[in-house]
Amino acid sequence: MSAWQRPIVTDSGGFQAYSLIQQNPKFGTINDDGITFKPESSDRKFHLTPEKTIQLQMSYGADVVICLDECTHVDASLEMQETSVKRTIAWATRCKKEFLLQIKQKRLPQERRPLLFAVIQGGGSHELRKHCANELLELGFDGFGYGGWPLDAQGHLLTDLIAYTRELVPPQFPMHALGIGHPTNVVNCTKMGYGIFDSAMPTRDARHTRLYTFTSATGLQDKWLSYTYVNDDKHIKSNTPVSSFCDCLCCTHYSLGYLHHLFKINDTLFFRLATIHNLRFMTQLTQRLRQEHDG
Repeated sequence: MSAWQRPIVTDSGGFQAYSLIQQNPKFGTINDDGITFKPESSDRKFHLTPEKTIQLQMSYGADVVICLDECTHVDASLEMQETSVKRTIAWATRCKKEFLLQIKQKRLPQERRPLLFAVIQGGGSHELRKHCANELLELGFDGFGYGGWPLDAQGHLLTDLIAYTRELVPPQFPMHALGIGHPTNVVNCTKMGYGIFDSAMPTRDARHTRLYTFTSATGLQDKWLSYTYVNDDKHIKSNTPVSSFCDCLCCTHYSLGYLHHLFKINDTLFFRLATIHNLRFMTQLTQRLRQEHDG
């Protein structure tokens, strides 16, 4: 449908269901069989099982499929973390069984099958993280993800825990930093050994007038990131682009003054142009990270 001819990573939906239920328990329940939830303003209930999530992801033609896991917050009780790890391992076992069945039924050769990633849970417990990682490694997967909310109560990245989780997995396996997408966090996690990221933050920031810009044409030197807030009155008459280092549609055709005007009159073109810019910034960031890695 999207005409995107490059790799596509899908997710199990476990984090979204967790977020919904955390907001209000009336929206759903989680048990050993799976997750049942009913989105707000919907009359229909949905039931996600490990098998169903694999079936759906493979039906979409995904290149990377992720096992269903039970997400937790780092501050959740040890009892909740233990239950989460137990379920995550059990669900990963069922996911892999269904994954192999789907490959057999679809007659997919080894070179054409998608990759299957499992998610390492355990909250803030090093012991539970290690146990979960060891069990998932024993089951055998193509890659792994850092599971659980990645920020502390103050919104800071759980650097030590995220680095520790990466160390539990042999370097030949790729790791996905699930839910991590702030530019500085992407840089920090790349240095830890993570290579895949996903987050709504860059597009959400764009819609709220927070645009990312580099402070220099190349590299990631000190203070390489700055923010431009389009709604600031100082941009009313600005003829300059958001960034002179950006080649996106927004920066090559429109001024900050025009973006400010679009935002003030609530024109949806602002949201489109701002989103295009922040997404281009993120692709430029990954290019710079690759250059540093290869350099």
